Amino acid sequence: MKIKKLIIPATVLLIISSIITAYYAYRRYSYYLPVGYKHNKCNITTSSLDNPYCGFYQIYPYKITGINPGENILPGNINEIQDRLAMVQVNLSMYKDMPLSSGALSQLDSILAAWAGSNKQLILRFLYDWDGDAPATEPSDINIILGHIEQTASVYNKYAKSIYILQGLYIGSYGEMHSSAYQDTNDIIQLAEKLYNVSDPSIFLAVRTPSQLRTITEGTGGLVTGRMGLFNDGMLSSVSDSGTYAEGERGQEIKFQDKLCLTVPNGGEAITENPLNDIDNAVKDLCKMHVSYLNSMYDASVLDKWKASVYNGSGIFNGCNGYEYIEKHLGFRYTINSSALGFEPYSDETATLSVSLENTGFAPCYYPLVYTITCINQETNKIYKVTPEVQPPDNGISEIKLYATINVRSMEPGIYNIYLGTADSKTGETIKYAIDTPLGQYGYLAGTLSFLGK
Repeated sequence: MKIKKLIIPATVLLIISSIITAYYAYRRYSYYLPVGYKHNKCNITTSSLDNPYCGFYQIYPYKITGINPGENILPGNINEIQDRLAMVQVNLSMYKDMPLSSGALSQLDSILAAWAGSNKQLILRFLYDWDGDAPATEPSDINIILGHIEQTASVYNKYAKSIYILQGLYIGSYGEMHSSAYQDTNDIIQLAEKLYNVSDPSIFLAVRTPSQLRTITEGTGGLVTGRMGLFNDGMLSSVSDSGTYAEGERGQEIKFQDKLCLTVPNGGEAITENPLNDIDNAVKDLCKMHVSYLNSMYDASVLDKWKASVYNGSGIFNGCNGYEYIEKHLGFRYTINSSALGFEPYSDETATLSVSLENTGFAPCYYPLVYTITCINQETNKIYKVTPEVQPPDNGISEIKLYATINVRSMEPGIYNIYLGTADSKTGETIKYAIDTPLGQYGYLAGTLSFLGK
């Protein structure tokens, strides 16, 4: 039996083909969503930003006596002081032979509670010596120090949100970890490990020299990595930074800090007027060391030299005095470079907003930043919020890319202002940018998105 072939007339095939073509053409047309986007050009400014964790600080000393300090804990002019950082030094020498009493802990609590009510982030240093004679005031037994570390942690951890750095290991002249009976390898490892274990993980730690840091890192099996940084109270003072580095190792140690301090803070005091702290040399090294904080009271000879000098670098800061340039670049300083929207109107389900940020400060922000993209309909004020993904910079500090997925097909037609909001993850404080665009309720205007129909 022969099987007959089914022959479909050409006209039928043509009709079927036309129907299919028309269907997909209609579907493509009906799916078409023209979306426009215009970046809001942001000009860079030289303004002061008043951001947390950045800038100059002053020292505020307290001696623990076991007596309640009363009401006048903070300086009377504290609200007039523009610094966002404050170093609170707590002297424990009256208890060098004994554990801290309940009165001593209560006094410490009162001090920190008062500071927690200010808008300052604290650099907290516990010590036994203010006169450069640590052996005369330090405990005679390291177990006393270890006990004090644990006791004080039970107080300051309650105020962790306000504490940026715990500086030092309680030992040494001025608390600077030198001229102490407890600075050999075993002692500093024991003290550092104790401090690490009892202190709130959100508080950074800092030791005096890169060599001490490497000793502690190796001795604790890397326990402190990512949390312990440096403080240098001999910064830019000599080729060794007053003994901070071994002779002949300045270049190597600055290179070490250039990598280390992409993830942990660095700061201290610039002292002893000399060519290393001439403005051009100072800016170069402060940038390489990623310095985020400096003492504004010491050394006056260096600070006055910066105030009398002129920064001659490229960009909008060219011609400003050196002190102003350094002050405004300590820590992080963000700008919005550009933004763009990617969307295929015939096929894409969602649009991708990309925002490029740049940090021109000496250091990154060491706490994660929380970014929010807010889309607001200009006519109806309807709000759509998106959390962008963050692509960190390759070098840890300069350019940052944000990518936000915006479901435009579910949004009502209209013109939308697109805002970028940025907050510090630890305190929740809004981060300010060095741009001329006003900071609003939802952040900075990054651009305008528009589509009038679907």
